[in-house]
Amino acid sequence: MLEGELEAAICRAFPLLLPDLYQAGYRIVSSQAVLLGRRLDLLLQTADERTCIIELKAGAPPMPDVRDQILDYADCWRTSYPKQTDLRLMVVSTVIPEKTASELGNFGVESRAISVAEVLDALERSQTDGRVPTGLKSMPNDLAKVRHLLSDYDAIKVPKGLVLAPPWSHEKVFLALVKRGERHKDLWKKNVYVQLCPQNPLCAVLYGPKVEVTKGMVHFNSRPSSWNEAFFQQVKPCLKYVRSDNKGPGKERSNFDWYSVGDWDSFATSLGL
Repeated sequence: MLEGELEAAICRAFPLLLPDLYQAGYRIVSSQAVLLGRRLDLLLQTADERTCIIELKAGAPPMPDVRDQILDYADCWRTSYPKQTDLRLMVVSTVIPEKTASELGNFGVESRAISVAEVLDALERSQTDGRVPTGLKSMPNDLAKVRHLLSDYDAIKVPKGLVLAPPWSHEKVFLALVKRGERHKDLWKKNVYVQLCPQNPLCAVLYGPKVEVTKGMVHFNSRPSSWNEAFFQQVKPCLKYVRSDNKGPGKERSNFDWYSVGDWDSFATSLGL
């Protein structure tokens, strides 16, 4: 079954193929909805503005590409509609391997497998004509549009032909952390960085290879509650201390220690890449 056929089938027999969403009040607003240059396969909403974005795939979804794809849609939606906090993400395909479902679930993405037999049965029982608006242009506020236009999406895009594997480099490690799902700085802001591990508040980051920091591209701050001493000791042998921030009186808790990387292969290993 082709992806377009699955999309058309869900549009025609939505209550039968995704009954849990239908019963929860979701309705298909548009197929191929346009949001900040992206095309969302299916955009669903409820009367009280809860939203669900569905990415469709024919066969087993390619990982981690489909995960990164739908998480990018989520970032675009939250940037465009920051007040609409109730967002569900879902990948639907004819086959969802258990490992894929588990990995998607780790990132808060739901998954559904719909077989060809289930599609056939639903179409035979469906009493709707399946007419759904196509290509609806989602209109975020002007500030979101400005930030989108200012964002450097190339900063987190893996160049064609670049393999995220040894021998490691600054660029490869940075992109591998992004691909793994570590949070990065908003792309419309200057000096993009990616977190070295899950953390809130910020305490351990790697700046991007295009940032004009000749030395000390790895920054640590041991003061926040999110500090992980065991993690720091794990990566420390790969690093060389450069200097520390001095942001002045009253801002001591915001000072970071700067480190350079002595061996990118060892550093990548210590990060679990």
